[in-house]
Amino acid sequence: MPNKYENRVKKVFDRIVASSDAFLITNLKNIRYLTGFRGSFAIALLTGQGCYLFVDFRYLKQAQKEAAGEILLFKKSWIDTLMSVIKEKNIQRLSFEDTCSYEIFSMLERQKIELIPQKLQVETVRAVKDQEEIDSIKKAVDIAERAFLNIKHCIKANVSERAIAVALENELRLLGSESIPFPVIVASGKNSSMPHWNASDRVLKNGDFVIIDWGAGYDGYFSDMTRTFIIGEATEVQKNIYEIVKKANISAIQCCSAGVEAKTIDESARRLIEDAGYGENFGHATGHGVGLDVHELPKISSESEVKIDNGMVFTVEPGVYIEESGGVRIEDMVVIKENRVKILTDLPKDFEIL
Repeated sequence: MPNKYENRVKKVFDRIVASSDAFLITNLKNIRYLTGFRGSFAIALLTGQGCYLFVDFRYLKQAQKEAAGEILLFKKSWIDTLMSVIKEKNIQRLSFEDTCSYEIFSMLERQKIELIPQKLQVETVRAVKDQEEIDSIKKAVDIAERAFLNIKHCIKANVSERAIAVALENELRLLGSESIPFPVIVASGKNSSMPHWNASDRVLKNGDFVIIDWGAGYDGYFSDMTRTFIIGEATEVQKNIYEIVKKANISAIQCCSAGVEAKTIDESARRLIEDAGYGENFGHATGHGVGLDVHELPKISSESEVKIDNGMVFTVEPGVYIEESGGVRIEDMVVIKENRVKILTDLPKDFEIL
């Protein structure tokens, strides 16, 4: 019976077989998805007969331990070993990922073979997760949530953004996060009006919005979540903005199901924020897929042409950002199973003053 990697290789190869004889994979996350290999350098070739993994002596033992497919050792140059396989298999048309480096493209271009660029072919297959992948993502969610709860007491006036970020990153690692998917975002006061602010030496003050955006890693898979709080005391305007974002978050999640267009989910959140008068203050997409990359398909945006499918895992993260007073973002992760939405994140999102 084919294993999961053979099934994944077949799904990807079936997408390009009409135009190509083989598909060269250089993206390491895609190589891991298709073979199980976790090293920092390899090249994979997908053919109708299966997958070939090209490694040098540094990774041979690791590949033999981890990887599915046929492992081929190269000594000086992977391109020579690759071309010998291409000649042996009589491959005339070679697909390649359009994200490959210029160096790799130049090496391929010097060969006497037709080259066909491919865009997001593996990533499109990756967008639909199997149960094992979903379980790993859920464990990454659990680690992130436990870490946050353990350091939540640090989020208070007279503590710096950087101190909170460092405490959370340390706790993530102590609880088993194998990597930090992105620098922890702690954005307070006016800084919270910048969606991708990281952390600074600014000290939290009473009346601040403070956005915390963080994630964890487990077995190669990531989590990503955001909560927003008020420090000390809140104005009625702040309370109102928070409730608008919360309602947008809930409305978008309620729209999530198999068969719905991703842009419909975005529209649900965006319309509610626009109707409240803050449309110009919500400038990013409503969500994105999460898996081996913290940002991957599907994109939940007004431009997306994707239809949501069972097995897709993605964020729902509407926000309102006002330059002089700060911002609010509430981000949950969801999965589509049996045509319905299931929320993976479990932290409360009611308005809270710390």
